[in-house]
Amino acid sequence: MPQFLADIKEKEFFIEGPEAHHLINVARHQEGDEITVFDGKGNQFVARIVRVQKNFVRGELGRRLQIKKSALSVELCFAPTSRATLEEVLDKCTQLGVMSFQPIYTARSEYDLLKKWEQKQDRWNQVILSACKQCSRGEVPLLKTPMDFEKCVARIDTPSLLADESEETHTLSWGLEKLEHPNQLSIYIGPAGGWTDEEIIVAAQYEVLPVTLGPHILRAETACIAACAKVL
Repeated sequence: MPQFLADIKEKEFFIEGPEAHHLINVARHQEGDEITVFDGKGNQFVARIVRVQKNFVRGELGRRLQIKKSALSVELCFAPTSRATLEEVLDKCTQLGVMSFQPIYTARSEYDLLKKWEQKQDRWNQVILSACKQCSRGEVPLLKTPMDFEKCVARIDTPSLLADESEETHTLSWGLEKLEHPNQLSIYIGPAGGWTDEEIIVAAQYEVLPVTLGPHILRAETACIAACAKVL
């Protein structure tokens, strides 16, 4: 059953704006219909529509649904290579269960993340929301403002792994074991041109462990998806 993002209060839910428009005019729901609603914070219910107006829907909450999620909370710190690949990463990794996205820019980044970020952020949050609705996920991941790689590793105090194409021995599984299987994890994926030697040194200074994702060199967006799929 498709789910809809709603404002949930006690025993009622309210849906307004574009989400209400989609529910009424695209999904063609009417008063009395049973739907699934969620608030993006981990609360998800079977519900019934009571009132439908233009761009506004009100209803009653029914049975609470049990949210399924990974025991590991992952933040993906990645250097997007284009708008299309950024959206692919947000979509696929949201479905896999990533809890937050931290776009980073590095010495070899070619895609200008900061250009028109504020205008594009709404669209990218919509990509994340659509992925949550697609996979019936109850929590909407956080999309953070882009940061410089060095500032990012200095800021994050959670156990961290960095995908490095020059690493040949230490795998993701080794990294998780070395970090004693933490509850929270940051994963760093570099740009198409890879990390510089200086960035690898900086990562080591902050105890970020380099790991390999396998014998082949992956595209940046593939590396994001593969790394998250392996740990979640």
